[in-house]
Amino acid sequence: MNPAEIAAAVPLFIAVGGVASYLFAKLLSHQFRRWTGAFSALWLLYAFGLLLYAGSQENVGASLGSPAVNGSYLGVVIGLLVTGLGLVAAIASTGRIDPEGPIQLYYPLFLFALAGAAAVGFTRDLFTIFVMVELSSIPSYALVAYRWREEPGALSAAMKYLFQGVTGTLAALLGVSLLYLAGHTLSITELPRALGTADPFLIGLAVTLLLVGYGVKLGIVPLHTWLPDTYVLAPAGVTAILIGPTKAGALVALFLSLSALPRDAIVPGFLGMVVCLLAVLTMTVGNLLALNQRDLRRMLAYSSVAQMGYILLGFGIGLSYSLIIGFEAGIFFAISYGVMKAGAFLAADQFTVTAGSPEIQRMKGLGARYPVMGFAFTIFILGLIGVPATGGFLGKLLVFQSGMAAFTTGGVILALILAGNSALSLGYYVPVLSTILFRGNHEGNEQARGGNTAIALGTSVSIAALALTTIYLGLFSGVLFDWITRAAGQLFVWGVG
Repeated sequence: MNPAEIAAAVPLFIAVGGVASYLFAKLLSHQFRRWTGAFSALWLLYAFGLLLYAGSQENVGASLGSPAVNGSYLGVVIGLLVTGLGLVAAIASTGRIDPEGPIQLYYPLFLFALAGAAAVGFTRDLFTIFVMVELSSIPSYALVAYRWREEPGALSAAMKYLFQGVTGTLAALLGVSLLYLAGHTLSITELPRALGTADPFLIGLAVTLLLVGYGVKLGIVPLHTWLPDTYVLAPAGVTAILIGPTKAGALVALFLSLSALPRDAIVPGFLGMVVCLLAVLTMTVGNLLALNQRDLRRMLAYSSVAQMGYILLGFGIGLSYSLIIGFEAGIFFAISYGVMKAGAFLAADQFTVTAGSPEIQRMKGLGARYPVMGFAFTIFILGLIGVPATGGFLGKLLVFQSGMAAFTTGGVILALILAGNSALSLGYYVPVLSTILFRGNHEGNEQARGGNTAIALGTSVSIAALALTTIYLGLFSGVLFDWITRAAGQLFVWGVG
């Protein structure tokens, strides 16, 4: 097999791992079922290695002769994020998922969700993109409700996620159907020419439905209401893959679908304005809602809405001003965000267990009591703020640069809005850090001192690995950025500025 074939086969390999993990858990006795997580992690580690090998070869983007699937750097980049975060989340879940529960279902659903997200970057037609996003979403609905016995609200959160997700599914499917009706093809490479003479109203309606459909899955305001409860009540490992892999899959699906529109100068400019407006609304509302949260996990959930606004802003600027740096910034920021926020949620989950409560005020001094956990959490928060030497800083810097590189008043204003929202986020990030690190542990922390405060090894390793990756992305991302540049070219097909 050539590198392109190896890369494109990785999503299928992950899906086969889901079947294998089910058989692994069913065949083992109860006392050994806890090793299903380690088995899944090793499977994902191998998939990660395959993608690294394929990405290092020059012909990874070679054609496979298939109308639906092709090799691509975009698929490799997204696949690395999916398998990397999936690997870490599987390790973290090993210490948190009850082996006496339906663990034979947890890891198969987990791997199927990752397989769908990893496949999106390799797809070449709109319907296959849609199917892969749904393959990623459907297992996620069940995974959110996995701990419904321990978390009574998990079932209602999963139902809200399901209902809104299905609404997005129907909207996206209708959008794809309208584009097929107008162009009589679903191929991304053939649609731009086929839609050249189509009814503009029909195309506009299709684009609106695609924005709504995939916007629900991305948590874009005002389509974000499912997100806080889902992130808070799902198992921490599930939240980690919802944050990075499934979000990245939906993001790529949206912009791959938009890349199939006519390559007219008006189309990207208008789309760019719409995406920028949605980005500004999303980041501002997300930050404002996060300001008044006393629950650490809920604060992180609302800040995730704001982070999606930052990511979308890069893509919007790239579309509006024909700048590929905007797409590069958006892809890099999506990767950095997935790593940082997954680590922050895993750490927050451990702090919640240790304190016996999700309230921030009950976590006073926990970072000092557990220095490794506290140091890692500090790195994640500093990265989310945008402090130098972290992936978050480089991501925000690239988005800011893309706005300034437009050399227009609008681009500068968008860059300043990004800076203003970053400053606004200090209003909730700084108090959280000061509470967890510096305020002692004698006030309101009696329950934490009296309970079982042991931290699972898998959780500690996962969080430490994500913290190191956050720093790596901020300091040594040169090779990855070369791949991101090639991946951005696959999404931005209207021209390079």
